[in-house]
Amino acid sequence: MSHAGNEAARPSVIDAARGYIGRGWRPVPIPPRTKRAVIDGWTKLRIVLEDVERHFAPDDNIGLLLGEPSGWLVDVDLDCVEARDLADSYLPPTPAVTGRPSSPRSHRWYYAVGAVTKKYTDPQTRKMIVELRSTGTQTVVGPSVHPEGERYELLTGEPAQVPAPMLAACVAALAEAVVRLRYPDRPLPEPPKRRPTTAPVDDDPALVERRALAYLDRMSPAISGQGGHGATYAAATALVHGFGIAPERALDLLLEHYNPRCDPPWTEKELSHKVHDAATKPHERPFGWLRDDERPERPADPEVDVSAIVSKVRGTRDSPRDDTPAEESAD
Repeated sequence: MSHAGNEAARPSVIDAARGYIGRGWRPVPIPPRTKRAVIDGWTKLRIVLEDVERHFAPDDNIGLLLGEPSGWLVDVDLDCVEARDLADSYLPPTPAVTGRPSSPRSHRWYYAVGAVTKKYTDPQTRKMIVELRSTGTQTVVGPSVHPEGERYELLTGEPAQVPAPMLAACVAALAEAVVRLRYPDRPLPEPPKRRPTTAPVDDDPALVERRALAYLDRMSPAISGQGGHGATYAAATALVHGFGIAPERALDLLLEHYNPRCDPPWTEKELSHKVHDAATKPHERPFGWLRDDERPERPADPEVDVSAIVSKVRGTRDSPRDDTPAEESAD
């Protein structure tokens, strides 16, 4: 009886497609019980309300075009159990979370202007860990049916708005946490040698450090139960990659100026992991972008000011003493 009630309450494919269009998103038809768009030129398809019935059959699946076509709607697709278990500790919270019965909360939805698609795979199996999907991709949403027969959840929540660099950093940190969890004895990569910037730099090291500390003061601390991993990784990234401060010195600055504001404080080993990740992982912005671009005489670009999202959006810090909580199994 409950099942029948749910079926009656679920919108039809046609109504759901119209609802997604009404929210400013671009749906595309997907063959029944499949996940891939097969229409020629599907990335350029822009269906309007009047044409929904012409494009969708009653048993079709629905995909949403991501990135620029849908107002910079993006999807963080959590492809394994470990990524789903750790997601609340690394990704900004968002009211828009979907999944299916055997893969709950596996899609986190955001608005992130300028976000770029990025895939992270297991270094040994090459299976997908997590994917940040943006322009040029699509994700299947409810009331579509998965190839295994499970119904996808409808996307009803309002996606959180986050700066693209911050979201990219959080997804990268999540992927690294999964890899470290799976392979705890895997050697850590060496920080890459930085090539001198070609941009004019007229700041002496002491001035750069003072500017970095002023920036760090604007960033939200990690508070147990209100965020942690993403905020601290962003702080480490700002110092090491944004201001070009040597990792050893960045660790000292975090311990002295950032950690006392955290509740509870991180251990030196935990902060060292964050600094190492910030120094070794690729980033969307060029090395030294805060040092070279955010000068006192001109304000920072609001689209890449990671402090804006850290101060407004927080995740869940499941274990304040363990950077990679232990979980097992794969999807």
